[in-house]
Amino acid sequence: MSSVEILEDYIPQLTRPSYLIVGLPDAGLVGTIATEFLVKKLGLSEFATIYAPDILPPIMHVRDGIAKSPLKFYHNGKNMIVFHSYIALPFSVINQIAKTLIDFAKKYGINNIISITGIPVENRLSATTLNSFVIGNNQQVTEEIEKMGLSKKFGEGYIAGPYAPILSYSQREKLNNIIIVVESFMDLPDPEASAIALSILSKYIGFPLDTEELLKEAEEVRERIRGLMSQTREELPKYATGRPMTYA
Repeated sequence: MSSVEILEDYIPQLTRPSYLIVGLPDAGLVGTIATEFLVKKLGLSEFATIYAPDILPPIMHVRDGIAKSPLKFYHNGKNMIVFHSYIALPFSVINQIAKTLIDFAKKYGINNIISITGIPVENRLSATTLNSFVIGNNQQVTEEIEKMGLSKKFGEGYIAGPYAPILSYSQREKLNNIIIVVESFMDLPDPEASAIALSILSKYIGFPLDTEELLKEAEEVRERIRGLMSQTREELPKYATGRPMTYA
């Protein structure tokens, strides 16, 4: 038996084109803030969780008195599935989780995977505007976003951490994978960066999304996920040998 299983309450029906949106804790918690906002704002339905007690930390996510796996899948009733992690992923498990996500996408016939992350910048505190970039596993998807005027392509560098193996596995399986990257804090929750990423995401996929609520609740968001940031801070050095996950 695999050490990673997906437990499904039901099988969602997806229209085409379909998308898997991935939010994992890393720099500024940009991805997880974004996917948590999507779940809340769009009223997404939880339908599956990842079961991997042998490799994940002994943590359960509790809501309304019910404890479940902290790695969850949500469905919008149409063409989008959101994967959200309520815990920082240990460095030792990110390859297994990445492969599980790619296998999941193939099972549901999803050929578009969109990840959201932050790129730490030293002047984040004084920055009045935050730049965004897109990284893809093929030229077509990055050029498409650039031609739409949504974001520019990431220059030369490397990406490490939880999103790197998703890029690698999806490329092997010929699935489109893009990463929306926004300048952010390194180890402080950054809802402002998440709002920029969500704006790019909504325009690219084509659904309305007002992120003003996220910006208004920025301080509340930071306070609520302070514990997750502490967990993530411990894993960040392991992702990239003490350096930020994405480099220009």
